Amino acid sequence: MPRRLFLVSLLATGSSHAQQETAAPVDTAPVAVRKDAVPAPALKNEPATADAAPAAPSVEIRGAVDAIRRNETATKIVVPNEELVKYGDPNVLDAMKRLPGVTVQGTSVRMRGLGNGYTQILVNGERPSAGFSLDTLAPDMVERVEIVRAATAEFSTQAIAGTINIVLKKAVTKGASEVKVLAGGAHGQHNASTNLSTSDRSDNLSYTLGANLNFNRNTNPSYGTVVRNAANVDLTENRNTTSVNTSQAEGINLNSRLNWRLKGEDSFTWQTFANQGYFKGSNDDRTATLTGPAYPSLLVADFNGMFRNLRSDMNWVAKFVDGGTLDAKLGISGSDNECFVGRQGRSTANALVLDRDYTTRGNDRGVSTTGKYTAPWLTGHSIAFGWDLGYARYHENEVQDDTDVKLDFNNNFSATITRLAAFVQDEWDITKDLSMYLGARWEGVRTHATAIGIDSGSHLSVLSPLMQTLYKIPGRKGDQLRFALTRTYKAPGLWQLVPRHFYSSFNTAVSPDSSGNPGLKPELALGIDAAFEHYWSEGALLSVAVSSRKIEGLIRNEVLPVGDRYVSAPYNQGKAHVKGLELEAKFPLKAVIKDAPNVDVRASVSRNWSTVDGVPGPGSRLDNQPRLSANFGADIKLGQWNGGASFSYVEGSWSRTSLTDSRFNSSRRDLEAYLLYKFTPKILLRITARDLLRPDNVSKLRFDDPNGSYESMSTSPVRPGWRIAYEHKL
Repeated sequence: MPRRLFLVSLLATGSSHAQQETAAPVDTAPVAVRKDAVPAPALKNEPATADAAPAAPSVEIRGAVDAIRRNETATKIVVPNEELVKYGDPNVLDAMKRLPGVTVQGTSVRMRGLGNGYTQILVNGERPSAGFSLDTLAPDMVERVEIVRAATAEFSTQAIAGTINIVLKKAVTKGASEVKVLAGGAHGQHNASTNLSTSDRSDNLSYTLGANLNFNRNTNPSYGTVVRNAANVDLTENRNTTSVNTSQAEGINLNSRLNWRLKGEDSFTWQTFANQGYFKGSNDDRTATLTGPAYPSLLVADFNGMFRNLRSDMNWVAKFVDGGTLDAKLGISGSDNECFVGRQGRSTANALVLDRDYTTRGNDRGVSTTGKYTAPWLTGHSIAFGWDLGYARYHENEVQDDTDVKLDFNNNFSATITRLAAFVQDEWDITKDLSMYLGARWEGVRTHATAIGIDSGSHLSVLSPLMQTLYKIPGRKGDQLRFALTRTYKAPGLWQLVPRHFYSSFNTAVSPDSSGNPGLKPELALGIDAAFEHYWSEGALLSVAVSSRKIEGLIRNEVLPVGDRYVSAPYNQGKAHVKGLELEAKFPLKAVIKDAPNVDVRASVSRNWSTVDGVPGPGSRLDNQPRLSANFGADIKLGQWNGGASFSYVEGSWSRTSLTDSRFNSSRRDLEAYLLYKFTPKILLRITARDLLRPDNVSKLRFDDPNGSYESMSTSPVRPGWRIAYEHKL
């Protein structure tokens, strides 16, 4: 994670310590779609046919996505746009918490309860630019979300937990335009957004243009304590802090897609996505020191900054006379970000004890090319070869001016990342009931970083053999079994590799400095997945899935005293074992009760287990993994009225992440409800109520060593909120 985002998230929590979620590099092309699993071309990730499909009614969309999931050898859950926009969420991040098998913690999207680079996030099958965040992307700009539980060769195998691919909207056959205005709020929170989109076609040219403008203003209080006990259990430090964080942000998203039909079945597509935003705010910490050394009684921070991202891709699809297909893509990307943080601390006597200004400016530039050739060599086979090549350069200037001269610095940091991947795969229909996916992918990533006093590099390469099967049980229509065996990995993040020292504002064992480690190697995982699926009616599914991951070369952070300061740094340490059980059900109520109203029911429950070698229990779990999560929801349609409710639960508990570090997150219970009224088929009003259970967010950090223990706790209250959206199709 770029340091500006780490600082802003730290300030936004009102705490002196924040968990850093670093996304692993993500890249590749879309997952293959079996030839017999394409009842709705509009849902295929193939530019040559996507624009030719007529708009389908919602019941056909549901049937199409269910058919894709049912018939794909490589398992994939497809969530269409109509599911993402039901609750009027202002961004994709909020919508994802209702997806099966997915949890959201802060800005971290997780599968199997694992984030921090274990879950791969893609946009249009490609890695997002540095600094891109899902909370800046509006659901109206997304065509569908693909949840891929087991790795395939076309995606990068940096996906130990799985892959989530966000596909932006494409052009359609008929001309259409839409305006959506949304406003919402809660106690101390206000947000508004406007979404505009239009699409049309003329002869061989079709296009989609979209824009989203958004505004947010929040005031968030929080309350914290820090307690330290010596080895003899004597209380040596005790502080209470009341914090108020005020922030304001505004941004714009732009999306365009142009598609040209060439001679024959060839096509050329140009798609561009861009966003830009600004933010500012302040954080006011007032601390009462009851016991221990003096701590600033008043700590004030002001921050402001900006970000912008651009990605543009050109995609050429060529059909050859022998039946072969070449799908090639060339893309460029770039991002810029700036952040300023000024902090001042005063003692109880109003003396200035901290005066620190921190400024960072960064930019990222990249170019990539991906491609796949599908060969029609053998009957019953879909053989494909492909490549993925990319180059990215990141530069950052970091300046800190401090009253403590030892903490002043002016760093220029640059890094380059070069990646090369090649893959081969075959989807083989062995019989009408048995199909197999076989694939292999080789990936190499080279990183080189330079800064003042630093010139380091790393190189990694991983070969990933992959196998998945689908068996449709004869004589039992709608019953099928799945099995997958995969080798995946997690590459160290750039900031984990670079040995730069980042100083915390007030150094303790629970708010340490941080530094990288250029000697890190990737984590390697052997994965097994199995599932039973039962389809008994249109839109009706019951699924039971089990999984196991054995991870070697686990990267864990250790907090160690270095001189007079505590420093957190990553190391490859031992192994981890992850197991999971997922239950999913969705069906129209009429599938079980003949004369039932038009109600759709959905539910998913996930139980996760993990252990980390070398970290004793209780609570020895990987990446603060929640043991239990669940989603339940129902939607009803009554003429001009639609409505629904959704409940999501993520269990909280203590998690031990190293020999010295433990953390706690409280359980989260989110209840939402929406009501939709259709004045006409083209004019709609949507009202949403959220956070109806008012769950407070409580987090704790604990550090234990032979000298004693540190423990910090932060509580952030949550208040019920509302949203209202007006939608007009022109």
